[in-house]
Amino acid sequence: MGYPCRMIIRPETDGDYAAIAEVTARAFGRAAEAIFVDLHRHRAAFDPELSLVAEIDGLIVGHALFSPRLIRIMDSDVSAVSLGPIAVVPEHQRQGVGTALIAEGHQVATAKGCTVSYLVGHPTYYPRFGYRTNAYGRATVLVPTAGLPDTGLEGTPVTWEDIPALHRLWRVDEARVDFAIDPGTSLTDWISPDPAIRNLVFRDGDAVLGYVRQHKDRPAEPTCFLARDAGSAQAVAGALARQTSAEAMTLPIHPRSLSAAAFRPATVEPFSAAMAVELAPGSLGEYFTQIEAGTRPHGRMIRPVEFDL
Repeated sequence: MGYPCRMIIRPETDGDYAAIAEVTARAFGRAAEAIFVDLHRHRAAFDPELSLVAEIDGLIVGHALFSPRLIRIMDSDVSAVSLGPIAVVPEHQRQGVGTALIAEGHQVATAKGCTVSYLVGHPTYYPRFGYRTNAYGRATVLVPTAGLPDTGLEGTPVTWEDIPALHRLWRVDEARVDFAIDPGTSLTDWISPDPAIRNLVFRDGDAVLGYVRQHKDRPAEPTCFLARDAGSAQAVAGALARQTSAEAMTLPIHPRSLSAAAFRPATVEPFSAAMAVELAPGSLGEYFTQIEAGTRPHGRMIRPVEFDL
């Protein structure tokens, strides 16, 4: 299908914010995705040249956000972009607007040195753009609360001063995990805008032992769990166990993380909506080859805190 005549694809400008929010809210029927876009504008890595609008006759009818990210693939750092949300107003859907936005976003991201684009989306729509399903999955381990050590360890809210140590902690714990997203080095990368989300750091004196992100009503199901080593993982899990009456906790731990040594066996369940495409030759193709051969577990992504909204 051809694109609408007179359509222009261009980067957003400061004056487009309200129109983009309106387009996004109309496309999704709610405000959450519009808030998500605005949150990303406050990231240190945000690039307005990768926040694209589709304009027809002077009106913005579509928007696609490509967010620069650093991820781990095949034990190496890879420059990537995450796609989403992408929004087109109802009266211009199925007219090629989304296709044009994605094609332009891929070109701009490639020119900026990104070799991978990834997203969570409809598994029958995005493969037409080269995206492969089951790129990563949900990594978990079931940990019985009985028998966990009670060391008296307590979590405290994350502060700006904690960020360098927390980022080093991620590098240590997740160094060998494929498709693990680098959380970033800003305070806003490590805390959630949702007041119901707790972002806790666990210390032994000045040493950072672990980090946990959890919903206050679901303490036995944290969305992020990092620890310095197996012993620290046991201690942090013991601290979480004191918060719940559940007989077991579900911790988001990948088999290739250091934390996994404390709680075997950790598993990864592939997720068909988790997709990635190679924008330029790199390690993603070999990663998929090893997954298909069964020699490498699916990756898992530490979810950006914005998804906690």
